[in-house]
Amino acid sequence: MDSATDTATHVRLEKLTYSYPYSDISALCDVDLELKKGEFVLLAGPSGCGKSTLVRCLNRLVPEISGGSLSGSVLLRGKDLRHEKVHRLALEVGMVFQNPETQLFSLTVAEDLAFGPENLGLSRQEVRARVEKALKEVGLERLRDHFIFTLSGGEKQRTAIGGNLAMQPEILVLDEPTSDLDPAGTMEVLELLRKLNEEKQTTIVLIEHKLDTVFEIADRMLVMDEGRIILDGKPFEILCFEEEKLRSLGIHPPQLTEIASFLGMASEFSGIPDYDTLLKRLAELLKAHAGECKPEKRAEPEIPAPLLHSLEKLPHVRIEGLCYRHEDGTEVFENLNLEIKHGEFLALLGHNGAGKTTLAGHLMGFCRPACGRVLLNGNDISRYSTSQLSKQVGYLFQNPDSQIFTDSVFEEVRFGLKNLGMPEEEIKRRVNSALEMMELSAYRNRHPHALSRGQRQRLAVASILALEPDLLVLDEPTTGQDRGHIRKFLDKIRELNRFGKTVVLITHDMELAAEYVERVVVMKQGKILLDGPTAEVFSSPDLGAAGLIPPLPARLARDLRIQGLEIPSLLTVSELKSFLRARCPELTD
Repeated sequence: MDSATDTATHVRLEKLTYSYPYSDISALCDVDLELKKGEFVLLAGPSGCGKSTLVRCLNRLVPEISGGSLSGSVLLRGKDLRHEKVHRLALEVGMVFQNPETQLFSLTVAEDLAFGPENLGLSRQEVRARVEKALKEVGLERLRDHFIFTLSGGEKQRTAIGGNLAMQPEILVLDEPTSDLDPAGTMEVLELLRKLNEEKQTTIVLIEHKLDTVFEIADRMLVMDEGRIILDGKPFEILCFEEEKLRSLGIHPPQLTEIASFLGMASEFSGIPDYDTLLKRLAELLKAHAGECKPEKRAEPEIPAPLLHSLEKLPHVRIEGLCYRHEDGTEVFENLNLEIKHGEFLALLGHNGAGKTTLAGHLMGFCRPACGRVLLNGNDISRYSTSQLSKQVGYLFQNPDSQIFTDSVFEEVRFGLKNLGMPEEEIKRRVNSALEMMELSAYRNRHPHALSRGQRQRLAVASILALEPDLLVLDEPTTGQDRGHIRKFLDKIRELNRFGKTVVLITHDMELAAEYVERVVVMKQGKILLDGPTAEVFSSPDLGAAGLIPPLPARLARDLRIQGLEIPSLLTVSELKSFLRARCPELTD
């Protein structure tokens, strides 16, 4: 980046303060910020801290669409945006939202990418060229003629990104664009953003909770809390030297920086120690302490006493010879078989479009098989309606807005309980318990759509938990959540699992799967590729074929074993630290 570009101010925010309609709390408080031309900025912070609100000020969605009270200034290349219109700013500021469905307008993928350029009045030839380029950049060439409604959540996100790229904006704002993408897809999108930033000098502002995948390509990191920017600096320095403050906000450091800091490497590098450097340091340590301590054997998960009798009964779910086709004739499954025991905590993993959500939809009757059957406690669910199944199966959708429809948080959780014939006191007890579990008690009287995306996700979960079903199906429940809330939520889910609930977790977050689940089922193109204990699956060389990347500790352990070093299968940073402390006594946190 040349010096002229380096000093050019692209965006300036001055004393920016904002409150949403009917709210006494400021979503933004006296924000001063300057973004240089060509910067790649990572914006982090706990759910509801004001990140999405801040970036929506850059194209006047706040307050022109949201309403509310805004004071202060937003300057784009020195131009005050106070009197600019949203549609004009779309030429300069592209924005990809958390929920891609809010910005998909057309019937097919290619038509949707053409929507923006066509409305610019560009020639047919130019529109076609932009669409082809954007399709290639986001890896959707083979889906160009597919209907939008047949796409997976991750494929819809790619389409939304492609639509923005076709507009060729100078500033690209992305609000958790990788939240619904598999690990391989996430790396492809981030590589695309890196190229746009380096080759075209596109200014990028990226909101993200999954810091492991992002921090290495950003050159600046901003951290927000309660509507204010509280940290501003280089990502590696903030993540290594502000770890205590970040954790207090529910922001957990990436595994790479956490391990590097534990090994005392943080102060050695002005940049970021890469994977190979980390692997080399670990190998040197283990060789220096060879034979000093035998590797600890992984403890087998305890089976809670209430579950011992149920494990001898029929499986909770049995899927036999399942076949399913979309309305357009596209085949998703052919002769798929799967069995889930009572009390299991199982993760369903796979690339975008592998069939995970479609398979889960069969458990609630949302999808009806072309052949085969689904048994719940030995009973064929084709005999039951979706409303009957909802008493036994709690289902959380990828998009929380698909299951939120009342006027207050309290009524949303109460809604599903009203027709169960239980006393009002019991209904209130369950509602209050679910709200407290999801940390939403303070918002009980607020309209659900006044909550952040992460808070709405927790509200949808609370509505399910209040029904107390025996089987929980959670389809990407961590979308829009900071790490602190994710862990609190999954700790509660694990507690419910220990009391007998069966849990099926669909996720692209390998780190969370490694930490919480006992069994992993990996899908690829509608078939089951891998099925077994978590450590065994994450050690499999076939995992990459499904577009998945094992957590960092699992990769390090695998590569150290390849070098002939004695090290057990490791899934989490905590397990790696415990192993290293036992082997290398000089290591302490």
